[in-house]
Amino acid sequence: MRTYSFGIETVPTALDGDLLAGSVHDGKNYKIMLARIAGEEIKGLKFLSGKNDWEGHSVAKLKDGYLIGGAAEGRATPDGGEGWKAYVARLDANLEVLWERKLKILGNEAVYSILPDKSSAFIAGETSDERGRGFFIGRITLDGEVLWLRTLGPWSDAVISNLVELNGKPVLVGSLKEERWKVKAFEFTENGEPLRESELTEGISLTAAEMGGKMILGGYKGSALWIWGGDWEVTLPNGAVTSLFPLKESLLAGGEVEEKAAVIRVRNGEILWKKELWERGWVEVLGKGIALGIKEDDGKTVMVVERI
Repeated sequence: MRTYSFGIETVPTALDGDLLAGSVHDGKNYKIMLARIAGEEIKGLKFLSGKNDWEGHSVAKLKDGYLIGGAAEGRATPDGGEGWKAYVARLDANLEVLWERKLKILGNEAVYSILPDKSSAFIAGETSDERGRGFFIGRITLDGEVLWLRTLGPWSDAVISNLVELNGKPVLVGSLKEERWKVKAFEFTENGEPLRESELTEGISLTAAEMGGKMILGGYKGSALWIWGGDWEVTLPNGAVTSLFPLKESLLAGGEVEEKAAVIRVRNGEILWKKELWERGWVEVLGKGIALGIKEDDGKTVMVVERI
């Protein structure tokens, strides 16, 4: 296990291939963290910043570089912040920024998921204004041209899970509050036309993934860790799932159980094993053979990387 600290907060949020995205608070502002990961080792590090706060939330590997997403030029607050612009950028193989876009949709937004598709990519995230919270989905070319943007909502509260490709189409999955919390899937055509809206189940899904042509959700119900596979569910007391990593015939789920970072392996609703990792923290990201997350250490929030 290795720990890394680049400020008073170092938070990993997304991993694709060898590139990790996240955020660092340097004592004054937040900035986007980009780190090349090899096992538990960081082999390269870069930060992106500018006016006010910047946060990294998503990354997608391309043949010749990466797309990253997050939020820029906002102000972080305990309840989520204000004035954020949705941020997306393309990087070359050396992590140099080829172009970047800062998108103002309703007035407070962030890109939480990127799904590349041939010569373009779908992007999705959360957006809000004085009416409430909602989601957005859009399509952008690999040259940075925004082809279209659509908003969903608003609701009294909403939490995005992920963009997932099912049957060759992008599906935006998120939890929304309409009297009770429910998880919905929103299907779109390549041109952004709505195809279908369906309620999957009740609960709060923090992440979603495709496995064997099926949708898998991870999050929490009440105070219990929760994984949903359509015809099966897994729960554990006092926890939550924040990351899913599908394998060939089973699934890894990372998060927190009983105030400890943990990873469990599940197959068709059966828990094969549970591995407790570090204390006073949780897993944020799962990669091939590694878990990344945070813990509190001497008044700081530090990043932890551990083999699993």
